[in-house]
Amino acid sequence: MKNYIFAITLSLSAIQVQAQESRITIPANQSMEIDYPQYELYEVTLKNKSLKGISVAVLSKENKEQIRGFGLGTKGDVDVLVEAENKLVLANDNNSPVSLSLKIRETQIEKVEKTTEYISFTLRNNGAKSIPLIIPSVMNPNLSPFSNSGVDLKIGQKILFKQNGKKHLLLEVDRSIKNGDVINVGDLLKERKKELGLK
Repeated sequence: MKNYIFAITLSLSAIQVQAQESRITIPANQSMEIDYPQYELYEVTLKNKSLKGISVAVLSKENKEQIRGFGLGTKGDVDVLVEAENKLVLANDNNSPVSLSLKIRETQIEKVEKTTEYISFTLRNNGAKSIPLIIPSVMNPNLSPFSNSGVDLKIGQKILFKQNGKKHLLLEVDRSIKNGDVINVGDLLKERKKELGLK
């Protein structure tokens, strides 16, 4: 996949600093693996500090198949859940280094259900403002302005948005969405707010 892969496997002693924010740099055209085998389930908060996007994927340790993945755009941030049997892989496909901050913490959230029915598509933000979304049990991406974020989501997965302190359904993944589709989130968000009578 890349010329080199940097692996980070943290021991039990890391529990004491799990809530601290760390800064990492991924060299050009390389990847970084993050693995906390002592946690049954943990959450990683990523913040892209660079002007280049990266690929974020949760892979099975057993067969290296992708469980879920997406693109993290310029200055974007996201929360990612990773199970003990999986690992997090951050890929920099750019010709220059990218810098990120990350915070890792153990969580007791129910494990993400596994299914072979996943659809790969793109969430597009054509606007000049970031669009925060909530994908329960998967991630909470913040779509950067004028950016694309690729996702692999299972049939039935809900994508939510928050308005006036309440969560509302933006989209539920079904077979009307095809692999490779690009969804204009800004337009969809306007339509849903109109339907729900939100201002």
